Amino acid sequence: MIEMSADIKNKPEDAGDKGNASIRVNVGLLDTLMTLAGELVLSRNQLLQGVTTDNIKATEVSSQRIDMITSELQETIMRTRMQPMANIFNKFNRVVRDLSGQLGKSIDLVIEGKEVELDKTILESISDPLTHLVRNCVDHGIETPGEREKEGKNAIGKIILRAFHDAGQINIHISDDGKGLDPEKISALAVSKGLITEQQVPGMSEKQKMELIFLPSFSTAEKITDVSGRGVGMDVVVTNIENLGGILELDSKKGVGTSIQIKLPLTLAIIPSQITSVGRDRYAVPQVNLDELLRIPVGQIKEKIEKVGDAEVVRLRGELLPLLDLSKMLDIEKKYIDLESGMELSDRREDIADRRSKQHLTTGEAIGETIIEKSIDSVSDWQARKTKDRRSNQNNAINIAVVSSGAYKYGLIVDQLHDSEEIVVKPVGRHLKKCTAFAGATIMGDGKVALIIDITNLAQMACLSTMSEVKQFTSSKEGAVQTGKEKTALLTFKNSDKDFFAVPLDCVDRIERVQTSEIEQIGESKVVQYRGGALPLCELSQVVNIDAIPVREQQEIIVLRVGTREFGLLVIPPLDAFEVVLDIDDNTLKQHGISGSMIIKGHTTLIIDVPGLARVIKPEWV
Repeated sequence: MIEMSADIKNKPEDAGDKGNASIRVNVGLLDTLMTLAGELVLSRNQLLQGVTTDNIKATEVSSQRIDMITSELQETIMRTRMQPMANIFNKFNRVVRDLSGQLGKSIDLVIEGKEVELDKTILESISDPLTHLVRNCVDHGIETPGEREKEGKNAIGKIILRAFHDAGQINIHISDDGKGLDPEKISALAVSKGLITEQQVPGMSEKQKMELIFLPSFSTAEKITDVSGRGVGMDVVVTNIENLGGILELDSKKGVGTSIQIKLPLTLAIIPSQITSVGRDRYAVPQVNLDELLRIPVGQIKEKIEKVGDAEVVRLRGELLPLLDLSKMLDIEKKYIDLESGMELSDRREDIADRRSKQHLTTGEAIGETIIEKSIDSVSDWQARKTKDRRSNQNNAINIAVVSSGAYKYGLIVDQLHDSEEIVVKPVGRHLKKCTAFAGATIMGDGKVALIIDITNLAQMACLSTMSEVKQFTSSKEGAVQTGKEKTALLTFKNSDKDFFAVPLDCVDRIERVQTSEIEQIGESKVVQYRGGALPLCELSQVVNIDAIPVREQQEIIVLRVGTREFGLLVIPPLDAFEVVLDIDDNTLKQHGISGSMIIKGHTTLIIDVPGLARVIKPEWV
């Protein structure tokens, strides 16, 4: 079978790139498109006939058929825009050969993944950033043959350019075996150029110092040449990558080499997104920027959400995650559902964590409380009223979309989280061009418009710190890192308001929530039906001299693993996971099932010995 191709010519005014207004498409794809178009016409006729004759069965069948054909049609059309990476990779052989000859270096370029396909628009947009990165490898990364031989390396340097698919994205790796980056030299240069202060340097990690090369106007070139030192730095590369919805990660080791990883979406025309809503408006969050979704029940908001200075944060697995309220960012009136009347009312609270705390109320709310207090005759009624939160309806839980883009990671607070959908990206109108919070718009199934959130610009509008700055603050708040000691991940929980415990995270299989009514009592043992079997349950009160956990409607269970066996530990929230340097006091409070204690967040916390706990609960297992 002979593979043929055809050139589809676009009109000049419709061309996204004036320099290249044609695209080569396999004839097989065109035949597939024609077949799908014919199937679509037939299904349309069936649908019209079913609607005309009120034949519900025929209408349902034709609707399902149209849905399937539309998905296939979309996939095929997107394949027509896909072009192989070889279109831009092939030029780098000459780029490396010319530059290495100009600089007196011997370099071997290895290219992998030429057959990997990427959307034509993205492919053309990353050509210049990739060229800049490859030139940097030749100029700054690879040493001269004499320098390499002194270091005991092969005189011929190696640059590897590789592309591959991973998790619905395109990954591009550019690595060299050169001299790598010197964090101390980079930080000293940044100080001399006035990009950072000397006081900031001691608190920075090696990775943070290396990431200073992404700052505007930063260059390690000592003099201006045809290759480098012209003022166009890595900041331009990062900006171009992020404009395409991509992420750039840097990893380098002095004397060993440097590796740069770029992650890009397959296409920008149709993207999977998480649909959210604030007020009566809907907004789309691209899934490439979405890490996870959080829902904090009303009763746990005050515990989960903290304030650092004037900023609200949520502690997520040991890290402080800044929060942005989309309603405040877009100046949309926030609503809540009243517990008693069920009506939607205006929420005047300034702080997310404000739950019946008068010191956090606005002036208007404080006056309102005073009027209510005077109008209530019964003191007991007033006491009940002031401790009751009218916003404790389950519909008033905090919904957070944890998003990340480049150096930013934060939690975006929205009113509701809806389904995930594939949306068609449309450019915003001229009147919204200056609204940098939006990357585009899309039309939903009901015909209404939903705006697409620009995660990076939203963070910059709120003047958020980058993740490296947040981690630096977190580490300084938790205490200086003890060098030379490994950290251990712990899962902390409570047995009551005054009993704090922690268990090594590598012993935890998962965390489950079950209805208390589902827990069965068989003899002296408690079990719950779990994944087709019976999971034995235990409480710490069976081992340690503490009170039993209080009875609740729902029960959290930490599933612990001992060898090939599992058992559940009944606990009460909040549960939190983070890394600490273990400094266990194994004398004072050590006992069966408890390996000792240590101070965590200002509380004396007992560390669970999982094998020891299993020996007490199920001696026949060990």
